[in-house]
Amino acid sequence: MKKLTQFSVNYPVTIMMIVLGLLLLGYISFDKLGVDLFPDLNSPRIFVEIKSGERPPEEMEKQFVENIEAVAIRQSDVLDVSSITRVGTSQITVEYAWNKDMDEAFLDLQKALNSLTQNSDIDELRITQHDPNTAPVMLIAVKHNEITDMNEIRKVADNYIRNELVRLEGVAEVELSGQEESEVIINTDYYRLEAQGLTLDEVSTRIQNFNRNVTGGRISELGRQYIVKGIRMLNSIEDFENLIVGYKAVRAENQNEVSAERAPVFLRDVASVS
Repeated sequence: MKKLTQFSVNYPVTIMMIVLGLLLLGYISFDKLGVDLFPDLNSPRIFVEIKSGERPPEEMEKQFVENIEAVAIRQSDVLDVSSITRVGTSQITVEYAWNKDMDEAFLDLQKALNSLTQNSDIDELRITQHDPNTAPVMLIAVKHNEITDMNEIRKVADNYIRNELVRLEGVAEVELSGQEESEVIINTDYYRLEAQGLTLDEVSTRIQNFNRNVTGGRISELGRQYIVKGIRMLNSIEDFENLIVGYKAVRAENQNEVSAERAPVFLRDVASVS
């Protein structure tokens, strides 16, 4: 370091020429640096998409998704497996290490899932590799302050916005997605649960079992889609409040003995529903 400092002091012109040369070389290199809006990247992800009628998400998870995830996680160099399930369709994402040969991984996963193609309950099984060039270039959100019906908003987007976009030059595909989600909040009381001899897991299991639905099909009419279920779901807060989550023994008024009769315990007795 001392010699370098001494050389710089003794030969300032030489040092200046070296610095100017580096700056000029950097400017020329930066000016010729290539820029690609969509670089050709080999993302280490493979997608598995399953379609099976109008099965509810619970059935899709138990019958197909869990088995596929178990097979995918055993593949070589797999880092993570995740899934998104909706009515009648599921998408499983398999993420590999960056140094993995994706062509080999694609063939291995396709071979491992080949047996599922023989399942008559599966309408479509598609395995694709992620391509950044196929990602959407524009996401448009549609909202109306006065229209709260999702079917009406979907009809407007499908008949007007989508029809105009598909006519534009260079547009390959326009997809519509979105659904209305409702939420019910159940706050349990620990002391009331203990008094009734119930646990949080038991209450959760009762709610899940009662709210289970099975496929009944889909009806499409005048731009609206109706999903038919075989078992009635919980539709209102009153339905949740009146749900029986357990039974308690009835004690006689004039006796200390417990009778054989059992009284139902409603969800409203152990929790608040909103």
